[in-house]
Amino acid sequence: MKTKSVSMLLLTLCTTAAIVGCSSGGSNSGGGAAAPKPTGNAPSAAAPSAPASAPAGGGAQKEVRVSWYGDAQRNKIYDKTYDEIQKKLPELKITREFAASNDYYTKLNTQTAGGNAPDLMIFTLYTLYDYAKRGQLLDLQPYVDKGIIDLKNFDKSIIDSGRVDGKLLTVSQGNSILASFYNKDLFSKAGVAEPTFDWTWDEFSEKMIALTAKLGKGTWGSVDLGGSINQLQAFLKQRGKDLYSADGGLGFEKKDMIDWYTMWDNLRQKGGIPPADVTAEYDGKPEAEGLFGLGKVAVRMGASNQLALAQDIMKNTKLGIARMPQTKGGTSYDQIAGVYMGIYTKSKVPEETAKIINLFANDLNAAKEFGLLYGPVGQTNIMKELEPTLSPAMKAVNDYQKAVSKNTGPTNPYPVASNAVNKLIADNNQQIAYKQKTIAQAVDAFFAESEKLLKR
Repeated sequence: MKTKSVSMLLLTLCTTAAIVGCSSGGSNSGGGAAAPKPTGNAPSAAAPSAPASAPAGGGAQKEVRVSWYGDAQRNKIYDKTYDEIQKKLPELKITREFAASNDYYTKLNTQTAGGNAPDLMIFTLYTLYDYAKRGQLLDLQPYVDKGIIDLKNFDKSIIDSGRVDGKLLTVSQGNSILASFYNKDLFSKAGVAEPTFDWTWDEFSEKMIALTAKLGKGTWGSVDLGGSINQLQAFLKQRGKDLYSADGGLGFEKKDMIDWYTMWDNLRQKGGIPPADVTAEYDGKPEAEGLFGLGKVAVRMGASNQLALAQDIMKNTKLGIARMPQTKGGTSYDQIAGVYMGIYTKSKVPEETAKIINLFANDLNAAKEFGLLYGPVGQTNIMKELEPTLSPAMKAVNDYQKAVSKNTGPTNPYPVASNAVNKLIADNNQQIAYKQKTIAQAVDAFFAESEKLLKR
């Protein structure tokens, strides 16, 4: 098995400040990398661009289509950011297209298949690999070399995190690192000691079982994350493995998955996490309607920026942040997440799109409007300007990411079939929870099916 990493140095920045992946409800709510669930009725149709000033020379404006996903609040943030960029580029007409989080990549797949995708698209690291392997993104290095995109104030590790197979395909809009969030009030009520910053998976399990026992019916220690690829990948990296190998196969063995599923099933049997029907009921819910947001569990995990989102919703609750549980005696590792912008390979206005990327990354007024939506940004000068304005929760996120950044590292790119394989991880966890499969049966089925998918 090959676990050699490619040049995807995903060192750090801070956390997905408003939402890299914001669902907190159920079994697949643990990652910052997955596209966030909508928390409002975000339209999925193209939105009209804001009025643009006519170019000084009186010529016709060139249209550049930009896209993003999210809920109503995130749409407002993007709109205000592009308003600032539009002011600086009157020769362009920035047409804005957005979709609800669950619909974005479905729509983008249709558009790329038809050769009509937006000029500027956004990706998580996981979706980035897929589109990169299918040749849907331009190499941005020529625009950097020409000075159209200025990355001189970016942390090198953040620049490199936008590379796939050595090519600079994207620029970060914000990065986060996976973390554990915990409800201090529930820990206090239960008389259970809060997590230490460097807690282990064994300590996590012990505390979750104790919390459920002390808090009584209807409240549990943690959400069920047995089907989360983000937490599984961190678990594997702590063992010196990876979710995928450098050559596009699986990067771990059956025993690793048996150990992973067994840990979560033990928690399920001993009450440390909710039963299958409760997990299913809340799966995919927005933060305010999820198990953590409603105070029905004491712990969840996700992109670090989500602490600020949760604290904004849970205004009367004290929240804390700690690392993802670590493997005792294993490699100290924390998983990075982020959102990135790239240029469609068939764009007819690539240079103009590159100018928009440059201003998104470097214009202070645009940065103030965008804030730390996806976590602290990669530009050291911009971050210096934004730090004094951070909320207490976002300051905690920023401090957290500074503390753990040294523990992040490269992961192997996701192969084209990864979406289907990742779904198998969640499906088999659910089947174990419902007692439709034993752990051994689920692991055997996963390896058999995923290996077929990865060979296509």
